[in-house]
Amino acid sequence: MKRFSVVENGYDIDEVNRFIDIVIGRLEKLNAENAAYVAKIDKLNLKLQETKPNDDKLEKAILAVQETADRMKEVSREEARIIVEEAKNNANSIVHEALVRAEKIEHDSMVLEKNMKVYKERIKTLLETQLRIAEDLDKVEL
Repeated sequence: MKRFSVVENGYDIDEVNRFIDIVIGRLEKLNAENAAYVAKIDKLNLKLQETKPNDDKLEKAILAVQETADRMKEVSREEARIIVEEAKNNANSIVHEALVRAEKIEHDSMVLEKNMKVYKERIKTLLETQLRIAEDLDKVEL
């Protein structure tokens, strides 16, 4: 706190005036700084308001991208499920077809074995018959 010199009829007027000039100077400086800060705040608020719609647009775009990604994931899962299901069906079909072919081959093999036995028996019988004829020829005199 400033103390003024006391003179006749009160304080020293020059000293008080100098002090008031100093206070006025400081107040003007503070007012100027305050006005600069207020202008800067206004400018930043304006800039914030200008970017806020962009933020809203950006947020909406992010949400749209997220929704699209979620839909794509779901579609991919469904396609994968369908592919796996088709693969299982194809595998079942292939296995069934292989079993049918194996049964047919086994049946054909059994038929061939049976036919082979029959042909062996016929040849054996034929050869035995020929051998008897040959033996009978030896008994016949010419």
